[in-house]
Amino acid sequence: MLTTSLLHYADNVKNVKELGLGLITKNIKTKLVKIALFAWFGICLAVADLNTVSNPKTYEIDTKNQVLKQKQAWSGPTSLLGFRLETIDAKIYSLEKISKPFVLLFLSTQCPIANQYIPRINRLHQTYPDTEVLGIYSNQEDDVEKIAQHVQRMKINFPVVRDFDSKLAQQVGASMTPQAFLVNSDGEICYAGSIDDNRYGNRVKNTYLANAIEEMLEGKRVTISQTKSFGCTIHQVETSSDQITYSRHIAPILQRHCQSCHRPDQVAPFSLLNYQDAKIWSTEIVSYTQKRLMPPWKAAKGYGEFKREKWMEDWEVDLLSDWVELGMTEGNHSDLPIPIVFSDGWSHGQPDLVVEMSTPYDIPAEGEDEYRHFVIPTDFDKDMYVSAFDVHPGNPRSVHHVIIYLDTSGRARELDAEDPQPGYARFGGTGFEAAGWLGGWAPGIRPSPHPDGTGYLLPKGADIVLQIHYYKTGRVERDLSRVGLYFCDSVDPKQVHVAMAINNSFQIPADNSNYEVVAEWKPETDVYAVSISPHMHLIGRDMRVTAVFPNEKIQDLIWIKDWDFSWQSIYHFRQPIFMPAGTIVRAVGHFDNSASNPNNPNHPPKTVTWGEKTTDEMFIAFLDVVQAKDFQPKEVSTLPLIELTNQ
Repeated sequence: MLTTSLLHYADNVKNVKELGLGLITKNIKTKLVKIALFAWFGICLAVADLNTVSNPKTYEIDTKNQVLKQKQAWSGPTSLLGFRLETIDAKIYSLEKISKPFVLLFLSTQCPIANQYIPRINRLHQTYPDTEVLGIYSNQEDDVEKIAQHVQRMKINFPVVRDFDSKLAQQVGASMTPQAFLVNSDGEICYAGSIDDNRYGNRVKNTYLANAIEEMLEGKRVTISQTKSFGCTIHQVETSSDQITYSRHIAPILQRHCQSCHRPDQVAPFSLLNYQDAKIWSTEIVSYTQKRLMPPWKAAKGYGEFKREKWMEDWEVDLLSDWVELGMTEGNHSDLPIPIVFSDGWSHGQPDLVVEMSTPYDIPAEGEDEYRHFVIPTDFDKDMYVSAFDVHPGNPRSVHHVIIYLDTSGRARELDAEDPQPGYARFGGTGFEAAGWLGGWAPGIRPSPHPDGTGYLLPKGADIVLQIHYYKTGRVERDLSRVGLYFCDSVDPKQVHVAMAINNSFQIPADNSNYEVVAEWKPETDVYAVSISPHMHLIGRDMRVTAVFPNEKIQDLIWIKDWDFSWQSIYHFRQPIFMPAGTIVRAVGHFDNSASNPNNPNHPPKTVTWGEKTTDEMFIAFLDVVQAKDFQPKEVSTLPLIELTNQ
């Protein structure tokens, strides 16, 4: 049984000032209207107790790494002489006598960014044997058993310590994981900040910590002594206020928008099921919702109406922020909502057919996100129509999204055979001309069935090709994903066709930050549009899609104002949209091919054209449509027609 580790401090610590990352409180008027609205709807809500928060005003989103970072570089004590640290295996580290460079690395059992860095830290520890490396766990939720399991699971090759009550983090001014502090033989902190400049190892240009170690070993002055850290906040202790409560006001928001992904064994890196969870991750919650990175619903409000919208209202975002600033009061347990019962089964009941990857795939621990394609043959002797599907990711920690393509050419099998690993790698496209698709899935999105009596055509003899986007977790992961198919039970099923407003002839000049591309599609017969899926690659900025009717009236279909390649989806219209022959579906979008775009894969920027490679681009608005002569929906869209401005 593991013994609780202790962190001892000498009474005569020199030149050390405490820098708690406590909540900055201020006089905020309670937003009574918001609270009254919640009460009026009768929404009740969450659980437990922990006293942890960081100040959300001191962090911002790092656009390069798409995570939180400090707004200002760390500034703290200059000496650590006097500290004694005890590791979880009872080894004592004394900082009273330091004979070699000493690195303090603040880690977390849950932070996905810190986990991504562990293989790099292991290599750094091996590369510099004359340097001591010590991992520090300061999060309140990281007890000794969790730390021990984390060390074993992540194969950490350096000693670690639990920072009881976050005292060491407060003393040195640590606020993030991962965050590094390099200490010299005099106990002085010579470098504080990030390990390097990019969470993706192959994109790193500046190895700040390694450079500082080398300079110190050579007896030189450390050139860069501070950088801004990025990752996850260290969860420390703070207090009080009782104006807005978790139970009554915050838990319903998390239930509605977050918990489908933020729960155990799902793709999100931490849970948000109770009060402790919300308090621990409060800074991340506020920062990501204010930036509109979470929840991952990219369709702008007011430009089209969709089933199962995950848009968070402005007042909900504000209420989350106010709750944090006012002290994160828990409230009465009697106000808690009924917990959601999540089903691990299939969304629409038992599928008619379940298909799965033929061989498990081992996802590497490090590197860029990976796009891999897995071929699954079918043996139907007739055409089938798929009305709905569901995805069971084999590894929810790593599976970011799944798109289901159909191949009748045999090319996908050839690509699979050419790749020695299960499936084949391909970024930006499939490598074959798809005969169709069955749709796409991402965590938290429950696929919507097509209208009654309609479905995608699954041609007899077709291969199903799963394009799976894998996220790297810092350790080797294994995936064996499955897809459940629900067939149309109509006697005379009608096909859902895939239409495209597409432009494949553009040239995006280097250093152009707002290059416009236009694509159009015109139905030759009357159709009903049932869903839409915009598609660009890495340097896409935005895409707005409208329907210009023959009477010159205009209707918004969708507008994605902040394109993110990692969060593509199929958006099902709340009601089918009637498009008579002659309607023009027009997509207008913009690309940022400048050096200032952190997503630009080319350094320096170069002219970009259409293609399937990482450095290429695409511009497509996919539409699912049904011939009007075959289909009479119960309801049709009554969205208002608009004057197209501010395009």
